[in-house]
Amino acid sequence: MKVAVVTHFYPPEAGAAALRVRSLVDAFAAKGHDVTVVTPYPSFQHETGGQRRPIVRIEHAENARIVRLFSILAPKLPGSRLLHWLSAAFSASLYLLTTRERYDAIVVSSPPITLAFPALAGAARHRARLIVDIRDVFPDIGVSMGVWKKESLVVRLMERLVRRLYRRADLVVVVTAQGISQIAARGIDRDRIILARNAYERDALVSDLPPHAGSGDGFTAVYAGNLGLTTDVDVLVDAAALVAGEGITIEIIGDGAQGTRLRERAANEGVSNLRIKGSFPRSEALAMIAEADVSVIPLRKGLTESIPTKLYDSLSVGCPVVIVAEGEAVEEGSSLGALCSPAGDAGALAALLRQLSLLDKSALRKIGDDGKSRLSERPDRSAIMSALVGRIAALC
Repeated sequence: MKVAVVTHFYPPEAGAAALRVRSLVDAFAAKGHDVTVVTPYPSFQHETGGQRRPIVRIEHAENARIVRLFSILAPKLPGSRLLHWLSAAFSASLYLLTTRERYDAIVVSSPPITLAFPALAGAARHRARLIVDIRDVFPDIGVSMGVWKKESLVVRLMERLVRRLYRRADLVVVVTAQGISQIAARGIDRDRIILARNAYERDALVSDLPPHAGSGDGFTAVYAGNLGLTTDVDVLVDAAALVAGEGITIEIIGDGAQGTRLRERAANEGVSNLRIKGSFPRSEALAMIAEADVSVIPLRKGLTESIPTKLYDSLSVGCPVVIVAEGEAVEEGSSLGALCSPAGDAGALAALLRQLSLLDKSALRKIGDDGKSRLSERPDRSAIMSALVGRIAALC
């Protein structure tokens, strides 16, 4: 097949979304398919070294042709994120409508939901099969987080867009069981909806990282990942304040939409045992998780349909995990030996961190080893994506 994969996130962009799409591209290439990735330039500015980016740049990677497209990055402007998403979607739509290449399948990875526009345009232009990979179901996730009101204009407009996208799709791929129900509730045949969960990378299980041994002096809990809107950064700040002076430190590795507000809160409230370390390459971030005593993964209250990839990353390096959430994340975490704390409850998280800080390093290591062992029995990301590619190929 000739496949166009439309995504907003692709390496060297960091994060779980980019890793998922890269793994899918690897799986297509491994089965001999011709893959073109259609994506904006990475959003971090230093990638260009200060050089001007062309409107279109073609890169040739080992397993795919990558088309980097212009988008508007103006972080200081109001609505900058939406502007970035819309401009990227416009560029991708224009490319798919005008390219001389012909594609048998268009695969779109969402969010952002604005990529529905190039997905629909590309599928029509190329008369191609359309596969929609949904990590967050829109507008449901925004409503559940309280970002949008259920009957608001933006939700009604978005609902019309996603219904059109799902009806046109030959296959809708979701990452959670609840996602299947959410898509099916829109009248989509369940035979066209499949589950391809987020997962771990098997290489992480056999990496050169030393066995998990904790942080040495004191007790360190780490959050490593994107500081996006689904992450409850406030519960981390509040819990850190509650355990200040007790030898417990919370470290935050990563950045994102809530990074500025998080730094302001920590500085204004003088939470000295909350350390915001910024972003690091994936290999370094995994090493820092391995050195921590426990990994904390907090999701916003009301978010029941999300299972963060951070869970698998932490378990893969043998670090004990505390899930601060509700819904499917708790179910999945519990099945892999993670400890659970109620979403949004800083007091409960602080109490659990105190209990864990009283354990010796060997007891913590045993918890981490148990989670890693359970994880190793699951299919890894490569196996899941290989099966997905087989399903897509059968459509074409």
